[in-house]
Amino acid sequence: MGVLSVLAILLYFSFNPENGLFPKCPFYNYAGIYCSGCGAQRAIHDLLHFKFVDALSHNFLMLPAIVVIGHHVVVKMGFYKGRSLLSYRYAPLAILIVVLLFMVLRNLRFFPFEYLAP
Repeated sequence: MGVLSVLAILLYFSFNPENGLFPKCPFYNYAGIYCSGCGAQRAIHDLLHFKFVDALSHNFLMLPAIVVIGHHVVVKMGFYKGRSLLSYRYAPLAILIVVLLFMVLRNLRFFPFEYLAP
């Protein structure tokens, strides 16, 4: 799993997803609306090149998601003696609500929500 992760990171670092190498979002292609993950590939590429503002403009949820997942990994590996944010009872429901709300808001075409579109 670690080798695959390193290979994926090298792939996203080396190639810009805007060049057409990576698959396009099927949800956007068929429905014409942005899903919560639209722009995530470009955001990962930007994060690997330390372009944080660009990453946030492509997918605003990517950076907070990486922080939460990173915190979870650090706690589960025993490097931090605390409780993971993902181990709370209502964490899955809260994540679902945030992701669905983000999907709705990023498809609104008026200020300030238009900035959430990738």
